[in-house]
Formats: sequence, C-alpha cells, structure tokens
Amino acid sequence: MFPDEADGITTPLKKILKELLATPGKGLRGELLMLCAGVQPPATGSPTLNALVLGVEVLHLATLVHDDLLDRGEQRRGRPAVWKKWGVKTAVLVGDYLFAAAYRLLYSACGKEGMERVNFLLREMVAGELAEEVDKFCIIPVDRYLERIERKTARFFQIACELGAEYAASPRGVRVELGAFGRELGMAYQLLDDWQDLNGGAKRDGKPVFQDLKNGVLTLPLLLISGQPGFAELLAEVQTEGKVLPKHRRLIRKWLATARVEAEVGQWIAGYRRRAEERLADLDLPQSDLLRDYAARFFEEKGKQKRLSTVQ
Repeated sequence: MFPDEADGITTPLKKILKELLATPGKGLRGELLMLCAGVQPPATGSPTLNALVLGVEVLHLATLVHDDLLDRGEQRRGRPAVWKKWGVKTAVLVGDYLFAAAYRLLYSACGKEGMERVNFLLREMVAGELAEEVDKFCIIPVDRYLERIERKTARFFQIACELGAEYAASPRGVRVELGAFGRELGMAYQLLDDWQDLNGGAKRDGKPVFQDLKNGVLTLPLLLISGQPGFAELLAEVQTEGKVLPKHRRLIRKWLATARVEAEVGQWIAGYRRRAEERLADLDLPQSDLLRDYAARFFEEKGKQKRLSTVQ
C-alpha cells in the first residue's frame, strides 16, 4: 500500500498515511467480508482474502478522507481531518491515492464478477453523494432519503458480504442473500448514525454533532420534524449562518421530543435489523451465528453513547 521507499517525492504522502493508519477504524466492513467468507477474525486468511479485506478497508478510508473535505468535517477518529491539517489539495490527492491503492488490492484478489461488484459500488457511492449535494437544505420525501443512504452506505456492506461469499465459492443464491443481509444491516447502521448526529452534546467517533444539518443534509429525524411550524425558517437561518446555533439545537431537540422521533427512528432501525436476521435464517449457514453476533456487537458498540430503546 505504501509508496516505494526509494521514491523521495512521496515522503510527505508516507507521513500522512502513517498518521492516518495510527488511528484505525473498527474494520467493520473487512470483518464482515471475512465472516461471509467463512473465516472468523482474528484468524489469518489466505493472501487473496487478506487483499480483499485490506482493499475494502482502504477504500473506506479513501471515502472518509474525501467526505471530510466535502462536508468540512474538521475531525476524524479524534484527530484533525486530513484537509484541516494538511490542506484541501493534499486531501484530494491522498484520497485519490487511497482509491487507487484500494482498487489495485481488490483487482489482485477479485475475479471478473467481483470487480464488476466493486465498480457498481463506486458508481453507487458517487450517485449517492451527488444526490445528497442536490438535496442540500431541501425537504425531500423519506423514500428519496432512504434511496440515498442505500447508495452511499448500505451498498458498501452489501458488496463486502458478496465479495466474501464469492471468495468462499458460495452458490449464487447464497451470495445474493448475504448481500441483502449486508444491505439491511447498512441501512440500520446509517439510520443510527444519523440519529446520533442529533442526540446529544457528546462526540461520536471523534465527530461533532449537528454536522448533517450544518451541511444542509436532512436525515430521517429531521425529515420527521420538517412539518413543525418554524422548521423552514430555522433551515433558512442555518443555511445563511453556515452553522447550527445553540437556539437551533434547543428547538430541534424540543421538536424531536414532542414528535417522539426517537421511538420512530428506533422502529425503522429495528425493522432493518429484523429483515437482516430473516436473510440469515433463510440460509442456515455454518457462520450464521457469527454473523448474528457481529450484528449485535455492531449496534451495541455504535449505540454506547445513547441508545434507542427500541433498538435493543
């Protein structure tokens, strides 16, 4: 993954990459891929499986570097975002390098069908990002929001599952069902993340809260209160000010409580988790219990700061 040690031009890049890797993420997508391949972490897989796992994790890191730049997120995993510390141009170049490194890793490990999945994932993520940009500061139908997060987030979990199943030479039907399991899980994951952006003053994954609203991204909780008198005016103020003021936060939390949005979002999350479980039940694979444990831990860890009562 690192540039050639003899290439002095890339010395600054190596320094940034080492700093990025000093605070690794949870490795959720790579772990999911391994489980779908029938390998239980932390067991070491074959060189091919290891390349797949590293490839999806590097790809995820690339998206984070660019996402922070696009959203002007100043922190990532408790550290300054790349663009904030090293500059906008550097962040673009580092993200581009990581995308290229991820593609090289995946190409070395995937067959033709696997690379078609990777290419599909990249197209979907770009489409989701573009839709989010078009929808900024707009009150949109919930269905459009769900389509957007499916493309931006859930597809990644789906493709990780399908790549793992393909590595294990699973029948096509199993690959499709495991992919559906990952997609449902990814939808629930993003819904929980969107709720946590609003649910308190504490930081989540090193990121400040109310970032979505600041960037004009209306998530499900915000859409559910968009009919409240004064919401449109608040939205216009945030757009004009370029930040979410304390008075805005207080009013939003009041509306969320009045409309019982926490319970409603919890029901949405529970629905996606239930459908993910149903996909596993239909398959009855040797690793099904491990995948169920993964899903439970997945939400337990993410929900530590403030849990939704209906998610447990």
